[in-house]
Amino acid sequence: MKNPGKDLPRAIVGGLSVVMAVYIVINIAYLWVAPASELASATAPAALVAQRIFGPVGGKLITIGILISVFGALNGYLLTGPRVPYTLAKQGTLPGSKTFAKLNKGNVPANAIWLLAVLASLYALSGQFNLLTDLTVFTIWVFYVFTFVGVMKLRKDKPQLNRPYKVPLYPIIPLIAITGGLIVIVNQLITATMIALGGIIITLIGIPVYAVTSKNSK
Repeated sequence: MKNPGKDLPRAIVGGLSVVMAVYIVINIAYLWVAPASELASATAPAALVAQRIFGPVGGKLITIGILISVFGALNGYLLTGPRVPYTLAKQGTLPGSKTFAKLNKGNVPANAIWLLAVLASLYALSGQFNLLTDLTVFTIWVFYVFTFVGVMKLRKDKPQLNRPYKVPLYPIIPLIAITGGLIVIVNQLITATMIALGGIIITLIGIPVYAVTSKNSK
């Protein structure tokens, strides 16, 4: 990216605008074809709507399209996901860091990929896909809020830093982001307390692991 100060805001605003427009149109189409109560109970709303509009063949085509989209997303995740355990291993903060910090002949973190593959297989064998996604979403939003707070803290503590990209309308946008994130977190704590607590416990397990591995790496 040659000019992140200009290109990044355009990409973010443009990309989000297109995605929002597509999602709004799709949801309007869903509600036009089937009532909300029926969509809520359907395991595959997109296939249901397509079947109503185009017949059985249309439903199958949409299902195939969704599967292709999932494989595309997984392909992208294979490029980015393993870099997280690889980076943690390079910093010495992951159990078995020497193994997972290695690159193969193609400069690919193959061991980190295998680690994620094994973990993903174990999660899949549990069959609790909705529970896994709920735990993940809650935890992700907690760290989102920390990130938004971090933006404001860096602006305050290190105003002299060179920032190719600055959050526009500061501090309004970070405050809106923090408020929205807290609403999501509090709502989850109220409506799905056990899932929220499970996400917190799983996250807190990483603290002693980080403390031990960090001490050993020094």
